Amino acid sequence: MLDVKDLYVRYENRSKPAVDGLTFHIDPGEFVLLMGGSASGKSTAMQAVCSVIPGIVHAEKRGTVRIDGKEFQDAASASGVVCMVQQDPETQFCTEIVEDEVAFGPENFNMPRGTIREAVDTSLASVGASHLAHRRLSTLSGGEKQKVAIASMLAVRPRLLILDEPTSNLDPRAVRDVVAVVDSLRRETKMTIVVVEHRPGQFIDLASRIMMMDKGRLEYDRVRTEDGLACPLGRSAPKNREPAAASRSVAVVSAKELTFDIGGARIIDRLTFELREGSVTALMGENGAGKTTLLKILTGLLEPSSGDVRVFRHGIGAGARTEPWTIGKDVGFVFQNPNHQIFERSVESEILFASENYQVDKGEARGAVNEFEASEEVMRFVHPHCLSFGQKRRVNIRSASSHGPRLILMDEPFAGQDEANAGRIREMVAGLRRQGKTTVVVTHDVAFAKDWCTDLIFMRQGRIARSGPVAGLTDREWDGLFSRGIP
Repeated sequence: MLDVKDLYVRYENRSKPAVDGLTFHIDPGEFVLLMGGSASGKSTAMQAVCSVIPGIVHAEKRGTVRIDGKEFQDAASASGVVCMVQQDPETQFCTEIVEDEVAFGPENFNMPRGTIREAVDTSLASVGASHLAHRRLSTLSGGEKQKVAIASMLAVRPRLLILDEPTSNLDPRAVRDVVAVVDSLRRETKMTIVVVEHRPGQFIDLASRIMMMDKGRLEYDRVRTEDGLACPLGRSAPKNREPAAASRSVAVVSAKELTFDIGGARIIDRLTFELREGSVTALMGENGAGKTTLLKILTGLLEPSSGDVRVFRHGIGAGARTEPWTIGKDVGFVFQNPNHQIFERSVESEILFASENYQVDKGEARGAVNEFEASEEVMRFVHPHCLSFGQKRRVNIRSASSHGPRLILMDEPFAGQDEANAGRIREMVAGLRRQGKTTVVVTHDVAFAKDWCTDLIFMRQGRIARSGPVAGLTDREWDGLFSRGIP
């Protein structure tokens, strides 16, 4: 089904290739789990397979790629056979409404009307997104966009389906839904499937084969046998070595009866809560619960429909609105999508961006530049958009936290991170707490919330379903967080 020989890819302004002499063969009906660390070349290799590289993403490409025995010269001609769900789903949206997006592929292949309607309905239902059919894509959460991107590829029913980090922004229930869909495709359609993931998760039980890349090369390739399928990346995340002591009594954020409406829909519904100085709060909940919207309100990027919020000395609400650029000196914000907050043309300028804007001491920011250059083996003059998704995220965190803010908000910082780099981010969170900073982390990672956070706010349908110290939660209560009822 897929034959790759001596594949070489090098991006502009990069001295080293992202993919270097990659050769492998995948048979029809195989389920391959393609793993590896951040920037190991996984996504680049799959984009080259689909002819997205070099046709859409410019890079030098050599070697041969045959899909079902044919070589394709561009992504359009290949799309009838192979479809890829990108790591950042927004990069592949072509329309404004969800059902139009899912119908886009079948329409371009000139399928009959009835077939298109059935494909749209079936694909959305398979990822648990039927209720989103008439929504505008711009109003969806990151996890909801990921579901729609997967549905839009399923609607075409390709022979080869590539899923790049398909569960990175999904809550645990949605992860189970997506895994079930992929398992159904594997069993019922005999579709060839490649899942690109940092960690095996629930896909390890479905995979017939594991491949692992490192520095652009294939380092590990093993097919499932009667003895099972060993996974070289089965390490569990370490626990915080520091006890999660109670946070200080001073409230740095205070919200009362906070609501936010858009397009007639209530996204935030009468929230009342406080964030205490020095706390690390896990902000959790299902996709679409209102978590990202809440963070945007706390930074002044969105104005609440009613209610009041005070962030340090800043008032946010009717009649007391502080502009976001003023709040930004005290509040650092790491967006869910790293591409949404890249402003400069080099890694160094990006990390220094906030310090220069607020005219504060650049010592910490320059240290962050040096640390990034050393740990990532990436020169400081490289353009941020030439980095991998995970590397962009780590640039964002340094840029948002190195100008001295007292409150740092992180929206899904672990998405796109391998275990080693997720560990670095956990240590960054712990370091911020040691400095007396207050941190809010939107996450679906229960282990991180249990072992590294002091407090929890769990949202459901715009409301707070549970809040309080992490130390007071039993294992049974943690297990019930993503159940249908309020835990």
